[in-house]
Amino acid sequence: MAKKRNKKFTDIWSNLTNLGKIYGLSAIKMGKKLKELGLRNDEGKPTEKALLEGFAQSTPLKDGSPFYMWHKHKILELMRETGFQKLDENEILAQDLAKEWIKINQLYEEAISGFEEEGLFMEAEEIRKTAIKKGLIPKINEILTEKKFKGEKITP
Repeated sequence: MAKKRNKKFTDIWSNLTNLGKIYGLSAIKMGKKLKELGLRNDEGKPTEKALLEGFAQSTPLKDGSPFYMWHKHKILELMRETGFQKLDENEILAQDLAKEWIKINQLYEEAISGFEEEGLFMEAEEIRKTAIKKGLIPKINEILTEKKFKGEKITP
């Protein structure tokens, strides 16, 4: 008999950063999208509708600061209904690899020692290998161009 897996809190609820990642959006852009959908107010807090209909839940931080998590599946369904398509796994991976590529290139520019440069070169090589293996080089380079990245693109 198959064992039932209990859903974790993070299987159901997400912050704006991780929710936006599904669509290739920053947390700020995801917040704006939720505002367009009537789920966030001008102060960035969930609307009464969002709270009453279970789209958002208050999850204060340890210091008591207000913080809200968003119901992934309800948001995904509403986004789908309004014609907004989520990214597939490869598109999300391409976004992540492009961000890492930019970060590594920036750190390389600031590197003081050859040892630092060597480590960053190795990290860049791992990104390149993953991109080749997954066939993502064209997509990653497209993202780098969109972000107006002035460094080197990934080559096969």
